[in-house]
Amino acid sequence: MTASALSVAVLLTSFAGAAPADYAGWRHSGTVVVLTTPDGANLDAAAVVTDFPLLVRLHRDFFPFAEAKPNGDDLRVAAADGTPLAFEIEDWDAARGEAAVWVRVPQIKGNARQQLKLYWGNADARGASDPKAVFNASNGYLGVWHMAGPVRDAVGAVASKDTGTAPAPGVVGPARHFPGRKGVLGGDKIADFPVGSGPHSTEAWFRAEVPNSVVVGWGNEHAQGKVVVQYRSPPHVQTDCYFSDANVAGKKAVPLGEWVQVVHTYEKGNARLYVNGVLDTAATTKAAPLALKSPARLWLGGWYDNYTFVGDLDEVRVSKVARTAEWVRLQYENQKPFQTLVGPLVRPGREFAVTPAAVTVAEGGTATVRAEAGGAEKLYWVLRRGDREQVVATDRFAFTLDAGRVVGDQTATLLLKAVYPDGVKTKDIPVTIREGIPEPVFTLRAPATWDGRATVEVVAEVTNLDAMRAAGAGEVSLTWTAGDIAVIKEVGPGKLILRRAQNSGPLTVTATASNGGAPVACSATIAVREPASDPWVRRLPAKDEQPEENQFYARDDSGEGTLHYNGRLDAPADAVFLKLYADDRLVKTEAAAPAADGSFALSTRLKAGLVKYRVEFGTTAGGRDTVRRAVGNLVCGDAYVITGQSNAVATDFGKDDPAFRSDWIRTYGTMSGNPKAVAAWGTAVHRSRDGEKFQVGYWGMEFARRLVEEHKLPVCVLNGAVGGTRIDQHQRNAAAPEDPATIYGRLLWRVRQAKLTHGVRAVLWHQGENDQGADGPTGGYGYETYRQLFIDLAAAWKQDFPNVRHYYVFQIWPLSCAMGVNGSDNKLREVQRTLPTAFSNLSVMSTLGIEPPGGCHFPAAGYAEFARLITPLVERDFYGKKSVVPITPPNLLRATYTAARDAVVLEFDQPVRWDAALAGEFYLDGERAKVASGPASGNRLTLTLAGPSAARRITYLDGRAWSQARLLRGDNGLAALTFCDVPVLAPRP
Repeated sequence: MTASALSVAVLLTSFAGAAPADYAGWRHSGTVVVLTTPDGANLDAAAVVTDFPLLVRLHRDFFPFAEAKPNGDDLRVAAADGTPLAFEIEDWDAARGEAAVWVRVPQIKGNARQQLKLYWGNADARGASDPKAVFNASNGYLGVWHMAGPVRDAVGAVASKDTGTAPAPGVVGPARHFPGRKGVLGGDKIADFPVGSGPHSTEAWFRAEVPNSVVVGWGNEHAQGKVVVQYRSPPHVQTDCYFSDANVAGKKAVPLGEWVQVVHTYEKGNARLYVNGVLDTAATTKAAPLALKSPARLWLGGWYDNYTFVGDLDEVRVSKVARTAEWVRLQYENQKPFQTLVGPLVRPGREFAVTPAAVTVAEGGTATVRAEAGGAEKLYWVLRRGDREQVVATDRFAFTLDAGRVVGDQTATLLLKAVYPDGVKTKDIPVTIREGIPEPVFTLRAPATWDGRATVEVVAEVTNLDAMRAAGAGEVSLTWTAGDIAVIKEVGPGKLILRRAQNSGPLTVTATASNGGAPVACSATIAVREPASDPWVRRLPAKDEQPEENQFYARDDSGEGTLHYNGRLDAPADAVFLKLYADDRLVKTEAAAPAADGSFALSTRLKAGLVKYRVEFGTTAGGRDTVRRAVGNLVCGDAYVITGQSNAVATDFGKDDPAFRSDWIRTYGTMSGNPKAVAAWGTAVHRSRDGEKFQVGYWGMEFARRLVEEHKLPVCVLNGAVGGTRIDQHQRNAAAPEDPATIYGRLLWRVRQAKLTHGVRAVLWHQGENDQGADGPTGGYGYETYRQLFIDLAAAWKQDFPNVRHYYVFQIWPLSCAMGVNGSDNKLREVQRTLPTAFSNLSVMSTLGIEPPGGCHFPAAGYAEFARLITPLVERDFYGKKSVVPITPPNLLRATYTAARDAVVLEFDQPVRWDAALAGEFYLDGERAKVASGPASGNRLTLTLAGPSAARRITYLDGRAWSQARLLRGDNGLAALTFCDVPVLAPRP
């Protein structure tokens, strides 16, 4: 037996089998009652739990902290017969008047009352708090983290390293706040955790600020080798146990910003997930059983040092037993903020009264009600407002009611419920809340028209500020929205600053004002009309900017690029010169005298084309020219950015690497997570085996090849895509735009290093697979926030790449990579289809119909089709290439019923073709439509129904049931963009 095991055994012997102790030296004592009756934790009469760590909360309302030692060292806990019980003081704050004490209770029975005795007031007593006696292997615990103060395991078995969390109020005493990217490491050599498919339980209290994160994880990253508790969107809890029988996904909604307890239990073939003490989901599957290995690793707030959790964590525990439903329920009822299991110290007497008997309070004010409840074992304060009834406090002999904000006078009832051994007593306290604080009254001052270029402001003008201030509510918060066209905006004090529009049309700006009460909204509409074109924005070079070997220069709207050669001489000279060679032929010389401090600034213009340039920089002194530096293999052409997720990365196309290279296709740096590892120019490749160096992806390379071969211009492609990412992960960090921890920051760093911020002509975007499902950044579905996030992202592109002229978006494959929940992928594609309504310069291309198909990723030939489809759009917009047939996919403009409502006319932006096999691909109000026929005439497709319909919305193609062989196509052969829940208009008169 180890020393630690011996210590625990001695402790257990001293408490579990101890005789009643002598507490003569303790001046004070009191009784608390453990209630499992219906008026308490309501545990079934047949239930019995043993060696339960019971939380006893003490509060100054009923416990006299001044009578105890400052840290609670004289506290003792005993059973009703005086037998001492092991306990741990997690938190003791006499100044705040609160304490949290864990007591190991040998047995708790259902539907019963059980007394515990507390003793305090002994100046000579030494501290007896002992966490290892309360939590250890004998009652199943392998690790317990109270998250109070320094993070440590109460069991004492797991060394814990806090990488940067901060104190926060918890469910039980203090907790820890996880800011994201920081968490707690439990080590990588934990020897005593379960192995194989051994039983276990994992639990935590958490209050999340954002979804899609890891709460706690342990095990190892291998098949069936881990237990990772995740908080996912839409808000629910699930476990990722590497495709094992321990996997279980919760069904209960778990809201952001609220404390929630989750417990995952496992026995081979049986995984259970409890949320707030109630079984949420059970999984009894034949999937591969867990195959946990030893030693284990453990992280709180992340997995393998990738800390994703943002919010607060408390009471994290790992056990070597599968906790029973009774145990889980009991600990939730015991630990929740308004707990039901343990009452206050029982006061003497039998009087039951409240003062005052009725309350009138002004809006925003408070009123305190005091209770006499001698002999009560449990107290509940309940507030009734209308049909809503809410427990607002437990175990308090005084309650302060916060009236909050109201609209009009309101009434409520405050109920005091006291539980006695012989029954329950109640008191109703009528409450009247008098309205007295005005809500904001305001208008918006906005321009009637805007050219979308000059900066304008929309100002909120509050007209009743003095009245609000007089009522103590003069501080007004404003939230702003602007839509439905894309704008670059900034929030200022009391105003919305509009920097630029990316479309013309009506712009509705809405401000929502609140001074703590009901929010008030006000809107203004601005008519936006963009200019027909914008001048090219010139980039200001750095004072030491000089060309680099293999550098690519972007041409401007005149067809030329500018090479800058700036610096400071380290020796005096009469002049500096810059010679420009085109294919080794001297074509131009620039010269200038250096400034008095030796600084100089030279520049020369490069004509775009398949030309290799080099420059020679030198000095002239005493009539003699000396070449100081020569730089070659320079080219000038057009620059493009590709970004998104894995189908924009486009490197999972097979095992063979294409041999094609072109010195006219350039890129800068690496697509890896460490862009600074390759700060150089190079010839682009489809896929790199060297840390993603000079990699642009398969279709990025083929796109550039098509442009070079057709238009005889060099092309630079900068690919910043990252696989498996949501659109919110692509957003710009305004405080640090080049933040290397962000996808956007890494790409921006490369573009800036390449001196191409003002040379990027277009952004090509393929992304959305990870937004199809329930992984929205605000706790909902991805499609719910996708449009605004894309608008925000495009605003960032326009700020950092001011000459970007066009955006190209791919509508993704239906149910791509098997992501999507109950048709949420259809709605995501609809958002992508309708993005052009926000922009004057955005085109959407379908990926449907691409052969060979993908499903998730595409083979090389499929990615080559990406390039073939998107290149004509770029040629139309930048190279003046015209086509006699449409080059875009058919897009639905409107859907309208015929007069008899027995047919729906679909009007597209181009001619389409009908195929009888398409009849089953249309849905009305979510139900497969009974289409009898669908003749097409030009750009109109008439769906003749089996009978009249009252459906309001129509969908084409459900990701759960479709086929490449059944696609609506245009006369140009391109697959039409899918659409979802488009309103069907009433018959035209």
